[in-house]
Amino acid sequence: MSDFHFKVNLKGMIDLLSNHLYSTPQVFVRELLQNAVDAITARKQLEPDHDGKVGMEVFTAEEMAPTLYVEDNGVGLTEEEVHRFLAQIGQTSKRSEYETDFIGRFGVGLLSCFIVSEEIVVISRSIKSEETIEWRGRPDGSYQIRKLTQTMSPGTRIYIQSKEGFERYFAPERVQEFARYYGEFLPYPIFFYGEKAIRLTAEQAPWEMSSIDALVYGKEKWHVDFIDAIPLHSPLGDAQGIAYILPHSVTVNAKRKHRVYVKQMLLSETVEKILPDWSFFVTCVLNVNHLKPTASREEFYDDALLELVKKELGDCIKRYLRQLAERKSPLLGEIIRVHYSSLKLLALEDDELYALFIDWLPFETSLGTMTMGEIRRLTPTICYTPGVDEFRQISKVAKAQSRCVINGGYMYDLELIEKLGRVFPDTHVERIDSAAFTQGFTELSIEERELAYSFIRLANAVLLPYRCKAEIKKFYPHDLPALYTTSEEGLFLRMAEQTTEEANPLFASIIERVTTNQAGQDYAQLCFNFENEIIQKVIRVQDPELCQLIVETLYVQALLMGHYPLKSQEMSLLNSGLVRFIERGLDA
Repeated sequence: MSDFHFKVNLKGMIDLLSNHLYSTPQVFVRELLQNAVDAITARKQLEPDHDGKVGMEVFTAEEMAPTLYVEDNGVGLTEEEVHRFLAQIGQTSKRSEYETDFIGRFGVGLLSCFIVSEEIVVISRSIKSEETIEWRGRPDGSYQIRKLTQTMSPGTRIYIQSKEGFERYFAPERVQEFARYYGEFLPYPIFFYGEKAIRLTAEQAPWEMSSIDALVYGKEKWHVDFIDAIPLHSPLGDAQGIAYILPHSVTVNAKRKHRVYVKQMLLSETVEKILPDWSFFVTCVLNVNHLKPTASREEFYDDALLELVKKELGDCIKRYLRQLAERKSPLLGEIIRVHYSSLKLLALEDDELYALFIDWLPFETSLGTMTMGEIRRLTPTICYTPGVDEFRQISKVAKAQSRCVINGGYMYDLELIEKLGRVFPDTHVERIDSAAFTQGFTELSIEERELAYSFIRLANAVLLPYRCKAEIKKFYPHDLPALYTTSEEGLFLRMAEQTTEEANPLFASIIERVTTNQAGQDYAQLCFNFENEIIQKVIRVQDPELCQLIVETLYVQALLMGHYPLKSQEMSLLNSGLVRFIERGLDA
């Protein structure tokens, strides 16, 4: 049996890089900077006092394509290393005991230059040799090596000339833009040579700044007045950064976009998975040393270490919020005002944080929007409805009675309310059944019931087709003539009936089968207010036709006040009722 070796089509590899691995051709600048920085890092491991730097220049001439020149005073390459690292795809010089100090790992970065150039020229001298080696590589897989007679100081120089159609990537201002974009915070100075030398690297990275300076940087960089800046760190990921609290609310499912660096080289400004899901109220600038980037160097491997780092970074945000809550800082009130949805989700996940700032969180109540702290100080029993529809049924009556009922129908609110009794055992939490809410109303005397008997009997007959039962009691507010209430099951049946009217025959038949067992049952009640002036007059009406018309009108009005969508039968009641009232007025 004979052994054979795979052959690689280099042109196919370059097509793979340009069309699938890298998102933009400009990454060749990043890869050149990466190699230069790693070369300097390797030299500093041998010569700790070495001052590394990177230089860049664009040569232009008439009728010639522009050429980019990049130099570094790093460790350099010997002839044997040139054969091993430049001519073998996937072979990298960074796999060593110092691997975590280097940015690059995959050994394919230099190939990105073939996306924009037909030839790569590398001239290098190793600190271990006096020889200067020139390597010329082409995208067809061929390369040449020769020893140069001229000497140079240790380091590497790379020349790449633009191929047709990619000249815009070699414009001096674009090269400066790309180099700043990727390498602004690299540990060694980068200079662009032209009429004068321009330093492209910053003196200080944002993760090295104080919170105040980081806020100034954020304002200058993104033109946004962030609420505050939270220091981030992760020992496991050897990560440092700043989380900026956004000054505007964002949706829970909004994409998280964070600017993340790996060993101070920009990975991407749209990294999504570096912070916990609940932290969508911040955007961060982060430098990470120990996480592994994917081959495209635009995301991280989704592994166990990433999850641990994500948790450590999330703990930094929690710690910051905890300190604000303990100090009762007004800043926490501002953050909650803007980002209460995110903080409600966070409170559900963390019992300690729940206990610290549940009292700061706002809820809709029958008495208006109130914080949980205000509600707890107002009443020893926390009353709530499980949904928006139930809340709408009783909120006006509860307000008239000065009774605080929380609307638990918004995102996370129901879980937060029900968690209250578990975290604070002394707090009593009561779920309000809107259908049973009328049981707390004042009953009529025997004389009053006799007066209203005929009216209620007629009202029950009128409401029977709508599966609604009539009652009459005394309740506040007195200007409310009738209150429509139903249970959760009643809401479901009502919604099912309305859907049946609008659905196609097949879907309608399915719904009818599901609701068959409940057919014929009353699932709602219309409670008339005996204290209401209109009802006082109606119960004395002797005209059955007029009385029926009034009951139908009050029924539809109660539905509208409860924000219930009208079924077709009820819509007909509304329209015909108006016409009949007009006719009676004209005939009078």
